Amino acid sequence: MPGTELVKAYDRPPILLGYTYDPQEAYRARDESRLLAIRIETNRSCNLRCRYCYAQSGGDLTAELDIRVLENTIRQAAELGARSIVVIGGGEPTLHRRFRRLISFIHDHGMVPMIFTNTVSITPQLAQFLQENDASIMGKCDSLQPSVQDYLAGCTGAFERIRAGLGRLIEAGFTEVRDPHRLRLGVSFVSCRRNLPEMEEIWHYCRANHIFPNMEVLTPTGRALETLPDQYLTPEEIRDHKLRLLNLDRRFFGYDWLVYTPLIASGCLQHLYSLYITLEGNVRPCAPTKFDEHPALRRDGVYPYNAFRRPLAEIYHDPLFRYVRTIDKHLEGKCHRCQHLDECIGCRGYTYAVGVNQGKGPLRALRSECQQCFRQVEA
Repeated sequence: MPGTELVKAYDRPPILLGYTYDPQEAYRARDESRLLAIRIETNRSCNLRCRYCYAQSGGDLTAELDIRVLENTIRQAAELGARSIVVIGGGEPTLHRRFRRLISFIHDHGMVPMIFTNTVSITPQLAQFLQENDASIMGKCDSLQPSVQDYLAGCTGAFERIRAGLGRLIEAGFTEVRDPHRLRLGVSFVSCRRNLPEMEEIWHYCRANHIFPNMEVLTPTGRALETLPDQYLTPEEIRDHKLRLLNLDRRFFGYDWLVYTPLIASGCLQHLYSLYITLEGNVRPCAPTKFDEHPALRRDGVYPYNAFRRPLAEIYHDPLFRYVRTIDKHLEGKCHRCQHLDECIGCRGYTYAVGVNQGKGPLRALRSECQQCFRQVEA
């Protein structure tokens, strides 16, 4: 492992501003009926064609939300207490024709613009604009090998273009943080069989350079169902992978974290405090929790939870989404009454996707035992 061992600085690892919230804040927001964030799709166009894309983006180059619709939705989120807007795209959000206006609007309304981008279209000028608007950025780095990154991104030359964009963000000062516990640049990497041996090296590089490492496990949804059917990790591989990263954090950086949480070293409680809004306006708990695609939740053939047809507050307070926010009280299997419920509810999106693929109804799939957790339960 490169690098030298460091003196312990923090008991808990850094967060990425606007992306993750600590468990106490998440539960408090839930109990006070406040949003902390929304995640919103902006366009389907994309300059890559990632094999694991949940939204299967890149096919429709014209579909994008009108900026006035985006601003109205964001304004409603602010009224519900949102502190950050996660611009997740649905495609590559920087390709939206009014992208800069969108980011300025979020910033001017006192919220953190938190942007998911593959960084391919990041120019020095755009990087500086994002810096001036106090944005947080989640880039991409699925592999340190050009051939593997190009394969997973579905485009030749993706590796070089991704790295160039990340370099421009670093040059703009996104890793020059005043507080090493509150970061503004992250990179996301979807772990699968093809890139699993590289994860520790990517993780170490991120930690050493004030970059938030966002390691996700390949989920059986979207394009991955057809393009990566042999790349899913087994529960044993997920367990060993997490333990190796925990040992790395303890040894080199002095960080300690609960090893069972779905997003490694940061957990994922977004079902308690966030809403996900698709390009069509359909509201989900999170990206892989595709309520809008399940026939059991339609009324007269139409999904009723649409932020462009109903006020966002009305959807937020609907019994279905109140059920989602209290999912910790309904969990099944070893998740039921787990001793770690104060900071982990399992990966509800992954569990939902697996459950629906097995024929379960939407609520049963949502509350099922987490498919990634390897915690042993005493008989």
